[in-house]
Amino acid sequence: MLLRNDLLHYTHPSPRTVRILWIAPGQSHAYVFDVAALSADVEMIQLSVLHADILAGHARVLPADPYLMVVSQELLPPKHLQLRARAWRIIAPLVAQEPAIYEARLRGQLIANAIAEHGVSHPTIYRYLRRYWQRGQTPNALLPDYGNSGGRGKVRRASAGVKRGRPRKNHADAGPGLNADEEIRRVFRVATARHAASGERFSRLAAYQQMLDDFFIERRIDDAGRVHTTPGSVAKEVPSFGQFNYWLDQDDDRPPEVVRRQAPATLAGQAVAPALNPDTLPSGRPGAGFYLDAVRADVRLVSREDRQQVVGRPLVYVVTDSFSRMVCGLYVGMGEPQWQHAMLALAHCGADKVRYAGQFGRAIGPELWPCQHLPETLFANTALTRGWSGDALLNNFNMRCVAVEDGPSDWRALLDKRFGLLAPDAPGAPCRLDGVLDINQFTRIVIDCILYYNNRQSLANADGATPRRLWDWGVRHRGGGLKVYPEHLIRCSLMPVAQASVTAEGIVLHGGVYTCARAAGERWFERARLRGGWSVKVAYDPASLETVYLLDPATPMQFHPCQLVAAAPAPAPSRGSTPSYASFVA
Repeated sequence: MLLRNDLLHYTHPSPRTVRILWIAPGQSHAYVFDVAALSADVEMIQLSVLHADILAGHARVLPADPYLMVVSQELLPPKHLQLRARAWRIIAPLVAQEPAIYEARLRGQLIANAIAEHGVSHPTIYRYLRRYWQRGQTPNALLPDYGNSGGRGKVRRASAGVKRGRPRKNHADAGPGLNADEEIRRVFRVATARHAASGERFSRLAAYQQMLDDFFIERRIDDAGRVHTTPGSVAKEVPSFGQFNYWLDQDDDRPPEVVRRQAPATLAGQAVAPALNPDTLPSGRPGAGFYLDAVRADVRLVSREDRQQVVGRPLVYVVTDSFSRMVCGLYVGMGEPQWQHAMLALAHCGADKVRYAGQFGRAIGPELWPCQHLPETLFANTALTRGWSGDALLNNFNMRCVAVEDGPSDWRALLDKRFGLLAPDAPGAPCRLDGVLDINQFTRIVIDCILYYNNRQSLANADGATPRRLWDWGVRHRGGGLKVYPEHLIRCSLMPVAQASVTAEGIVLHGGVYTCARAAGERWFERARLRGGWSVKVAYDPASLETVYLLDPATPMQFHPCQLVAAAPAPAPSRGSTPSYASFVA
């Protein structure tokens, strides 16, 4: 049974919540008001229609009224009581005239009479009526909205020399404190993701302390790229733990482990994700086209071997599905954009994402990153076509390769928003993140960002669906364009190929000495000692030389992993800090 003041929440045809203002004595019809309306318009509807909507599941009665104003009279200041009394004195005679007040033509005349009697403006009376109907039709609904003053929920700009927020309650001698501007919040996000990668149980206090130790110390980088820190030093102003804790919640930076344990529907941002409406989804299908792009991150990384040596700014290669916008492949490299590194991002599209994320300490389930496919067509940004070689893609995988100027870039905005890695400052401008992270830690942060984007970022052009939901739907209903190949074949066939020398010591490439089961079984090294060496072709990852892959001319799709047995010279910064992918084909 429906009653006066009941709230009905509709999900169809569009989400909205209405309040029943009045029900006719004969239960024939009712007047309802949309609580989110900006006007004071009231709608008459047959009571039978409301019951039918509830039975059909299009609407439900809310068990609690979140708009009802129930407060203790003793807590209200006299000024609020005066304002409430004045407003109630004006509209009490109006709302008593039911149902006339709900009918537009009669309501206009009633309001005109009230304006003449009380000397108030037309918008003022309508504002009182809207507030009264929205908040449960009680005099308390007319209390002033001073709680909204100051822009609650909005981030205030920081002004030089002016500290936002309340003064510190503790540590009176610690100064006024530090404004948590966008740069500081950027550090909060990165520090949280970095601490979560340590493998220990996540603790906000421990993450905060590690952040102070890593990012709020006296540190400088000299012209030679060496990092100099002062042991035990602390910056003059540091954010408080309260600020750190507050912005973790505001920026939705929950520990990754908490996100991982949630159900997929919750990751999509809804407790129960509604079914996707095919009429609102984009045309096309998953795998019809992937877009390959790269972006420079504005943070200087350090070497894993020598953490006092800066190696440069990383380049993030990303492959995005044109239909679902899901990020399907990733590669983090150094140096200038080049086709060889871009192909490693494409190879990652067919990789086992659970194993890949695990290499960087990120435990995920397969449903969080489901892509292990190659597309029909690869659209590559023209900036990546240096060293272009599309024949291998066409011949090995029947994949066309097309150079284009631009493509889907939703992930760029999130990468910038989540971690500020695409800083708006001039290239090379120093920041607190410089000289702290190595490329493994940076890659872990990018992985977290992509997981957030794929599973929780709603797409405006897909009726609010996340990229992963849209991908899953497309695979079930339009999945004809996806291609699946053995992972090691994809990776090895897309690696650059070089000439290596077979010697008595082993297979030599770029100063490293390697061996493999085939070479040992066929006694290559003894033959080279007796008859002299010869050349062989090997595929290799220019970013990691722990393992290279011997090509077999007799079986073109056979690759023999060769392990490093003698220490190679320290690699150049452009490739020495990139994570290894050798375990993909162990």
